[in-house]
Amino acid sequence: MKPSLADCSPGNYLLRIRVARMFAGGSNDLPGWRFIRRWALTHLLRAPGLRIGSHVRLDRSHPELGGRLVIGAGVDIGPRVILDISGGLTIEDEATLSMDALVFTHDHVVRDGSIHWRSQAKIARPLILRTDSWVGARATVLGGVSEIGQGAIVGAASVVTKRVETLAVVVGVPAKRVHFREV
Repeated sequence: MKPSLADCSPGNYLLRIRVARMFAGGSNDLPGWRFIRRWALTHLLRAPGLRIGSHVRLDRSHPELGGRLVIGAGVDIGPRVILDISGGLTIEDEATLSMDALVFTHDHVVRDGSIHWRSQAKIARPLILRTDSWVGARATVLGGVSEIGQGAIVGAASVVTKRVETLAVVVGVPAKRVHFREV
């Protein structure tokens, strides 16, 4: 996997991510705009062969957590996907996120009922979507999941609450392994 945004200086990274967020949130409705948008995102995110749908949201809900976004070659991100990069997100080569997928890299500690939940601590943990992994349509990967293994598949509308093993196929709420893919 080639180096990406994580290699930029902090100021340069923030500028690139702000501009990328603007382009990613746009529409693919006009063919000319589609070409410009794809070209700009490929260069801004340093992601050769990136395929990205319309209205994708690159979200840094909590910039103070310092998360980074790294995207490999040949990544496919479907329309209306939301990627939270607060804790750091790495999407390796040929990974796919289908339409309406939600990926979170942070969580809130909500133990003390006498303190408003927004005032309580936040936990950010990096997430890696390994090579050839696939997060199905409307699936949710919650904060605290460290990895979606190489070649793993998350079924549509599943909710992932823990690490997914290499070549595992997981489905359901919460997602459970149904089998392993054969090599």
